[in-house]
Amino acid sequence: MMLMDQMAARVPLPKNNALTARAARIGALIAAALLLSCGVTESALAATPPSALRFALPGGAAILYSNAVNPQDPLGERAWKKAVFYFPNGVSFGLLPRVGESNVGVGTAMEPPSDSDIAPSGQYVVIARDEQGTISTGPGQPESVLSREYCSMIEIRTGCITADQTGEICGAGWKAGNPAQWGTDDRTDMMLRRDRPSAGRQLGFIRAGQPAQLTIRDDSGADNLLRCDPVSSVNRESYRKIAAALQKAGANNDARLIANALSQADGKSIGTPVPAAVDGERRAASVSAEKARLYLAPDEAHASRAYLIQNDAVTVLKQSPTGWAYVDYIDAFGKHLLRWIRTDQLAIRP
Repeated sequence: MMLMDQMAARVPLPKNNALTARAARIGALIAAALLLSCGVTESALAATPPSALRFALPGGAAILYSNAVNPQDPLGERAWKKAVFYFPNGVSFGLLPRVGESNVGVGTAMEPPSDSDIAPSGQYVVIARDEQGTISTGPGQPESVLSREYCSMIEIRTGCITADQTGEICGAGWKAGNPAQWGTDDRTDMMLRRDRPSAGRQLGFIRAGQPAQLTIRDDSGADNLLRCDPVSSVNRESYRKIAAALQKAGANNDARLIANALSQADGKSIGTPVPAAVDGERRAASVSAEKARLYLAPDEAHASRAYLIQNDAVTVLKQSPTGWAYVDYIDAFGKHLLRWIRTDQLAIRP
């Protein structure tokens, strides 16, 4: 989003106490930030200079903050001009600036992170940023500086930015005693599910006449769209249409990211090819068991070492023989894993 273009239409909101009380949690922040999981590659994070901040996330992921706005302040109180998300295997993407951006406005900065930003379940983390800009009330009048706070919800396992919001919702906070409850039920739905980018949702906006270059920006870019909804046989055609619309609109970088993902998708399938005859049986499902073993064939003798965990999403390609389902699971990097799973460990949608 371009703050300077839209600032005149925005009214600054007072910061919520939940977001401004970060200084009181500096001790906990530094402890969490310095204890990175061993899953993050040493080459990516081990040589972090003392002027940068490493913020550890559950499962071995981390966010590396650098280029402080206020380097004279204690490490845990600094705002940051650059932030990079690292997966446990060292693969990374930019949070600020984002993919395809060479720089950001001088008034944009990430707020200091806190361990309280992480959901009790360890599935999500909220990161906050401030955007500032100037407006003039008229000819000859002095310019006024306006500031607005935004918050992005990130699904840690996939790196998907499920929502990017502003206003009071950013101060809702995680509800104690709940694994992933951001304030009220309605706010939780908005932050985790309702705004989550998908190819079908993005194509719907474009078909409704909304400019492709703006709708993709609202979804935090094509790279985020692909993390949230990796290319699959189900959405491949939608992605082709999105890429064409982006190319036509001049959003060449986003169009290229999707085109590259499409070209690589065929070479990323793992497992037995899906027979064409089962295409009509495709149904969405999620893992209902806490831990569900995957199988190379529909019998207990062919158990593999791979497994899925509760709420992992899959596409059911075939339900035969009785008690077994052949499923397609897409990981955070768009790779397909085709395996058998017991149907009593799935919640299959109608």
